[in-house]
Amino acid sequence: MIKFKKTLFFIIFFYCENIFSNDLLEIRSGHNNSEYRIVFELKDEIKYRKEIKLKSLKLLFDSSDIIENLSKFKKIHNVSDINFDKAENSITLLFNKKINSKNLFSIKKNKQNKNFRIVFDYTVEKFKKKIVIIDAGHGGKDSGAVGTSKILEKNVTLSVAKRFAQKCNKENHFKCLLTRNGDYFLNLRQRVKFARQHKGDVFISLHADFHPKKNIRGVSIYTLSEKASDKEAEALARRENKSDLIDGLDLSEESKEVRNILIDLTQRETMNRSTVYVMELINQFKTNTKLLKRAHRFAGFAVLKAPDIPSVLLEMGYLSNKNDAKLLTSEIYQKKIVENIYIATLKYFNK
Repeated sequence: MIKFKKTLFFIIFFYCENIFSNDLLEIRSGHNNSEYRIVFELKDEIKYRKEIKLKSLKLLFDSSDIIENLSKFKKIHNVSDINFDKAENSITLLFNKKINSKNLFSIKKNKQNKNFRIVFDYTVEKFKKKIVIIDAGHGGKDSGAVGTSKILEKNVTLSVAKRFAQKCNKENHFKCLLTRNGDYFLNLRQRVKFARQHKGDVFISLHADFHPKKNIRGVSIYTLSEKASDKEAEALARRENKSDLIDGLDLSEESKEVRNILIDLTQRETMNRSTVYVMELINQFKTNTKLLKRAHRFAGFAVLKAPDIPSVLLEMGYLSNKNDAKLLTSEIYQKKIVENIYIATLKYFNK
């Protein structure tokens, strides 16, 4: 009788041990085009809860009898790390991209499936690179300012624009598009239209102007204002704008009052973001280049009037000044300008 009881005890113990043994045997993943699947394979069925966030999936189990050492599992698609929390009996998958949950379900053990499975189907958000529109001022029949030694503004702006595009291609943090990549004329309307058609995130118009006072030199950055900040900016805006107007937004179905309000609100928000961008540019340029005393200026440039794209006009210096003219034709200085714009733009996007 005693022997029978002992035997029965061991049978029950062995049976119970297997019931509550929920070893995690494997985590595997696969994908079909843009849809991904992760499978958790466990020895036995177990109750669990799920917590799905933008970049993580947590499974909280009723039992702690799951494997603690996850280092043996193979690399899982889009997963940067796997954490096991013994205190709350959970496994957390940390994704390196934002995910969209499609489905999470269980498959019970049966003749075909020897183990219990938890299946998670999801998609990842496609990463869209920010787009920087670089506008090389002037071009073609419009030479822009003519500096000492007959340096043409259109050539300086195009050279810097091309160097910036090369930098973007090399670093690959964001995408760069040039309004012009050769010596040809574009009116201001075409430049703004290009930026809007390509859904630019920021617009930078490069210039190197002429000043009647040849001792004036240094970098300045303009953003849009209905009223120029001073007479000098107002005169500069008149020279640049000429008779060009921007293309309007497609608000044909709205009343005139609604159109005006929407454009005004959009443009005010865009101007605010332009100011944030200017501050990043100024903070970067002041570390290694000469700035004008009031580096941030305001003018009614038509080229800055895209109502939905933060836009700045960068005066890289004055070709009328010998020192600036020499620097602006220097490869080293042009690379410095490119580096400053690049770092400031990266900081702006990171915000």
